[in-house]
Amino acid sequence: MKHIAKLMLAAGCTVAAAGLTGCSDFLDSENLTQKTTANFPANEKEADEMLTGIYRHLLFEDPETSSQFYTSQLASDECLGGNLSFSGNCATNFLMYKDNLNGRTAEWSRLYTLINRANNTLQSLPNVKQWSSKEEEDRHYGEAYFLRALAYYELAQVFGGVPIRLTTEAHNIPRNTVDEVYEQIAADLKLAIAMLPPKTYTHGSPMAGHATRAAAQAYMARVFLFYTGRYDKAELPGGINRQQVIAWIDDCVYNSGHRLVSDQRNLWSYTNPASNQPDKGFGYKYVEKYGLSWEGNSSVETVFANKHNLKNNWTYTWASNTCAQFFSPSADNANALQNYPFAYGWGAGPVSPAMVEEWKDWASKQQYLDGQTTDPRLTGSVWSYRALDPNNDGVVLMDNRLDDSEPDYTVSYRYFEQTGYFQKKYININAMDGGSAKPFSLVMYPGVTTMTSASLTNVSDLINMRFADVLLMQSELKEDAEGLNKVRARSGLAPVAYSLQAIKDERRYELCFEGLRWWDMLRWSGPSLDEAAQLLNKQKGFNLINAAVVVPMVNFDYGARLKATQGYWPIPQDEIDMSNGVLEQNPGWDASAMFTDWSAM
Repeated sequence: MKHIAKLMLAAGCTVAAAGLTGCSDFLDSENLTQKTTANFPANEKEADEMLTGIYRHLLFEDPETSSQFYTSQLASDECLGGNLSFSGNCATNFLMYKDNLNGRTAEWSRLYTLINRANNTLQSLPNVKQWSSKEEEDRHYGEAYFLRALAYYELAQVFGGVPIRLTTEAHNIPRNTVDEVYEQIAADLKLAIAMLPPKTYTHGSPMAGHATRAAAQAYMARVFLFYTGRYDKAELPGGINRQQVIAWIDDCVYNSGHRLVSDQRNLWSYTNPASNQPDKGFGYKYVEKYGLSWEGNSSVETVFANKHNLKNNWTYTWASNTCAQFFSPSADNANALQNYPFAYGWGAGPVSPAMVEEWKDWASKQQYLDGQTTDPRLTGSVWSYRALDPNNDGVVLMDNRLDDSEPDYTVSYRYFEQTGYFQKKYININAMDGGSAKPFSLVMYPGVTTMTSASLTNVSDLINMRFADVLLMQSELKEDAEGLNKVRARSGLAPVAYSLQAIKDERRYELCFEGLRWWDMLRWSGPSLDEAAQLLNKQKGFNLINAAVVVPMVNFDYGARLKATQGYWPIPQDEIDMSNGVLEQNPGWDASAMFTDWSAM
């Protein structure tokens, strides 16, 4: 836990990075006590503090408003894209315009704060008079370039062209073009690749969570595939072509030290040892049935992740993996033992039945190795529960179980859109302690925190890039099946010949609920967005549970709304107003596009 706290406890480590100012009074005297851009950082330790100040802004308190990870999952065809009587954490709030164009303000602010801190770091690192080695000097610069690239990439994905700021000076500047933003992203990643060390920081390393050369190479591949697909281009602006990207991704695959863990299901916290102790009479039957064992945070498969810790409080809630809180079932009818090991949260993003049915159908047509008969990732990724009526004891509203070892679940009185399925990768998990259920982190790391809320105590990594993704990108870039079949073999699936459709299928099921599907849908659709529109509209026509009542899914042309917005979210209206109109709004987000038919949803 020490490395997690060291890297991400920004409240105590970012003072120097957050408050750097020039200092002069009417006497123009030298300030000998305040840390300024003229004297900070003075040494390598202080340079580390500046980097920590940048990493802090990878984290977010409210994923609903601050993170494209959350938004992309709910907007895609993995999780439900409709809404009924309660319009809270549902995808319609992201795809449709009601009356608020400031829904992404927190994300805009977080990312530009990160960029400003990266710019400040790059400008200030020359203040360090002596480095322990040239490698360490390069590493600090490389991490700053990498993190700035990530921020601009997220901004470009969500908003399209955005203002490019490369200094800490405040200017009211217009939006740059999409091409200009991606040219900057590619330039920063290229510098990061050249400067970051060829090392792998895995579990137990004090550097776990820091960017590496492999992370920068993998992100260059992701950016290349997204940009060239989304905008129908042959190469990245600035001249970075496919062969260059292939050389980087090959180096990442063959020389980084990353590899696949033994079973994909061992990446997710429901397999943790604190929750699964059958010798003491408790555990998750599914884990015992399949012999699963958590390979922990910062596994060898993790290329880059947001790290979390137990240093949260109600003032600074961002240190916890809050996505797990949002994606966990609602807490109206809490029964920690009935649902064990799954704990409660906000009930957002129930899994689309259409997605599950398509997965079952696809899996039934595959060939398997070593006696396998089905894709283990389906039950490893989806909690398929029996939904019980809270008003009528013993009445089953819906039974969608794919595995008989899954616990029951009493549905919420007031929450919406329960389908019989929740995702299992990022969800609150309990462990037993003295006969009561507690967040697993408190049992695994006793005495580290006095906080007890699941909202503040989830230490699971939010994995932004893992090696399975790298292998699939390698296959897609090279148009061969080597990486593809390595991923399939891990789950007991027989090898297949390369095809783009095989890549699409494998990415959908291997990487589901990891915040990637929406971006894959957009890039494979190209400028027309036809394919994504069709996929979104497949979510219609099935029953779901809304406030403990079984009702039909509402039909709406989500594809048409996607095309109206061109796949972008609105620039925060407050930012446009403060710019005096220098910033311009994205298409599909003016008053004429307001969606007024909420009563019919």
